[in-house]
Amino acid sequence: MNVTDLRERLEEDLAWRIDELRHLRNELLGSQETSEWPVSAMRAILVMQYAHLEGFAQIAFSYYVDAVNARSLQAHEIKSNLFASACTAEFEALRTGGSGDQEDDDGRLSRRAKKQVEFVEKLRSISQTVVSIDPEAAVSMEMNFGKDVLKRTLYRLGIPESEVSTGYFASLEFVRRTRNDIAHGSRKERIDPGVFNAHRAKCESFMGELIRLITAAIRQEWFRAT
Repeated sequence: MNVTDLRERLEEDLAWRIDELRHLRNELLGSQETSEWPVSAMRAILVMQYAHLEGFAQIAFSYYVDAVNARSLQAHEIKSNLFASACTAEFEALRTGGSGDQEDDDGRLSRRAKKQVEFVEKLRSISQTVVSIDPEAAVSMEMNFGKDVLKRTLYRLGIPESEVSTGYFASLEFVRRTRNDIAHGSRKERIDPGVFNAHRAKCESFMGELIRLITAAIRQEWFRAT
């Protein structure tokens, strides 16, 4: 898939999400004065807003990983961040100690030593072949998409954090925290309509900004080692 096709796919995906959010706002808020907006309506809209934020970010960053994989690059050709993302399964096996199928006479220290050697051998093997990154592992939103998950994802994929305006962070965090509070039953008070509108608009703008970010990252090959 070339960059133009990728942009069109992302724009199509974003269009139906924005349309659904707009339709929901019209249905729940209609032509009411902002002072009369029901708390339940604003809560429902923010929960839907979060779902579309996470879903679109997952798709956009996964497309980026697919584009990197399609280049069939080796470890020395990509940024260390991406190579580390390609080794996620190996890191996890090292952290957990594997599946526990070692012989009975292997003690804890012996198993750890063996796992460390297996890890190094796996890295050597991966570094000599075409690198393949698992999008699900590298782009995990953990059902908690906000500032921290965004920054981690950018770092994992070798995309400079400076390419994203920090002005989006507060709005992402507002939607994430509000959604979590609603899910846990701890946010029942009224949401200020002005705050609601400002963060809602900012998050929709962020999704549009993701399209620019992903297409620029692919076109300018930010994934390559320098």
